[in-house]
Amino acid sequence: MSALSAADYKAAIASAGMARALALQDSQGSKAVFAQAEFRITQSLADLVAVQILKKYEIDRAGILLRWSGIGDRPAQPDDLVSAISQAIDSAEPAEVRYAHRGLSVAAVEGERCIASLSPDGNLGFSGCWKDGIAIAGPIRAAFQMVEPTRGLLRRGDTIRAYPVQAIGLGKIVTILALSGEAVMPPGISPRGLIFAPFSNEATAPPKDEHVSAAVQKVLARAR
Repeated sequence: MSALSAADYKAAIASAGMARALALQDSQGSKAVFAQAEFRITQSLADLVAVQILKKYEIDRAGILLRWSGIGDRPAQPDDLVSAISQAIDSAEPAEVRYAHRGLSVAAVEGERCIASLSPDGNLGFSGCWKDGIAIAGPIRAAFQMVEPTRGLLRRGDTIRAYPVQAIGLGKIVTILALSGEAVMPPGISPRGLIFAPFSNEATAPPKDEHVSAAVQKVLARAR
């Protein structure tokens, strides 16, 4: 196990009710949270949870990824998300983070215990760690943008929709790209070192639109 990568991060997991969370912190104190729930994440719910976490911790909104597991569609329980995230942040311990098999593996330095894993589609698990792959070192960088797709003339009563686009980078090795709903990867995005997490931060997928594609390129450039 690399002493450099082991010293670079702290991590912890926690679960509460229908939610689970992984918290990561780099050596400079920057944090990222990957939270997953058994209920759909709407924009209003994501905003509510993010505000509560922002009040408690020094973490930027861009570093808070809230995702529906895709399994189950139960009534929303925002308190479960807040509780799981809070517990994970409060209990972080030295950890080694690896990129392997197109996913993320997080293991405790002490005892090499598996903490969590992120699959290539962003699914958060509390097992499935690997000892191979690339050990990650370096800062956490995150970017978040609400983007409005191209639209024609609006009629009275029409609602202007905006969609969240988020990217969280770990070192120079891996970036997690999060889009809402049942989104698909925009064309022209290299899959190298990329974990693509749909169903994040909003229940409705963005349309295939040049503004959305441009926002994806922008947040990836800021996070990588």
